[in-house]
Amino acid sequence: MRENKVALKEEADLIEEPSERLIAWMKVIILASLVVLSARQFIFEPVEVHGKSMMPTFEENDRIILMKISEIEHSDMIVFKVAEDRNYLKRVVGIPGDVVEMNNDHLYINGIETDEPYLEQNRKVAEQLGYSQLTEDFAAVTVPAGYYFVLGDNRLNSVDSRILGFIKEENIVGEVKFRLSPIEHLGPVK
Repeated sequence: MRENKVALKEEADLIEEPSERLIAWMKVIILASLVVLSARQFIFEPVEVHGKSMMPTFEENDRIILMKISEIEHSDMIVFKVAEDRNYLKRVVGIPGDVVEMNNDHLYINGIETDEPYLEQNRKVAEQLGYSQLTEDFAAVTVPAGYYFVLGDNRLNSVDSRILGFIKEENIVGEVKFRLSPIEHLGPVK
């Protein structure tokens, strides 16, 4: 009789063990899901590029990763909300307190001419199309506290701060940090 009780207990242990293992795996999966969802909500977000305003830096349907927790600086590329269902991708040229001016196709920040090497290809295209300059002049503007001034890399085809005005810091979704596709451009974005 005692042998039967021991055998039954061993059999019960064998039955409980898989369900305990299953519960442990379920806990791991739930925890991992919570970590990923939290990271997606508060730290990073994948985005697909729509539009041509950042060409050739980004093309239509490129996939990028945004960091939601980031200090925004000059030349950073950001995604920001303009309307509930409308996001834009642009390059930051003015941070709070900056004086931004475009004169004779040269960008000046706080009175200092700023090099924009990412525009070289677009400058050549503009010249071939008969444009004397890539970016129309605009008078000096001071970026207020809590706002940013942004421009698209494809200056001839970009709705940016020249049209939208200053971008509220609270409307910034995140800074572009990584490109997922196309695969030949996979890697960190600078």
